[in-house]
Amino acid sequence: MKILIQGLGEVPIPIELALKKEKPDVTYILCNKYQMKNVAKSAGYKKSSSAVIEEVAKKTGTKVVFQLCDIFSLQSVSDAIGQVIKQVKPNDEVVINYTGGAASVKLLLGATAVVLSRFLSIKIIYALRLDDGKEVVRDQTEELQEIFKQLYEFF
Repeated sequence: MKILIQGLGEVPIPIELALKKEKPDVTYILCNKYQMKNVAKSAGYKKSSSAVIEEVAKKTGTKVVFQLCDIFSLQSVSDAIGQVIKQVKPNDEVVINYTGGAASVKLLLGATAVVLSRFLSIKIIYALRLDDGKEVVRDQTEELQEIFKQLYEFF
């Protein structure tokens, strides 16, 4: 099974792009209720982020699980990530999109991705839409592994 794990911030763009590109069986989205209900009007949206995500997920055949947490509490975010990781089976294909979400979610999700990549075959992606409309979805797994390897050696 292909699993996509990601955070929801003020706009659903990173999640939309990742769903379209990766087409996972299930996506776990770390967020709070405000982020789900938020309508990103400044980005041209007319529906709540959760409605937008569910529409894209339906088109890609993806089950959506909103993993609620207190985005202002590192422990709550960590616990939410732990609950998601417990769902992963050894043969699952795991993709972690660390682009969206509150700073706490991005930080802990990115760090978790790098740690997990040391013993699981996972892909770490970055997804965004630029002001000119260009969409960028990049696999940054190898680059992040190398950077963290250099950091470990530095210390």
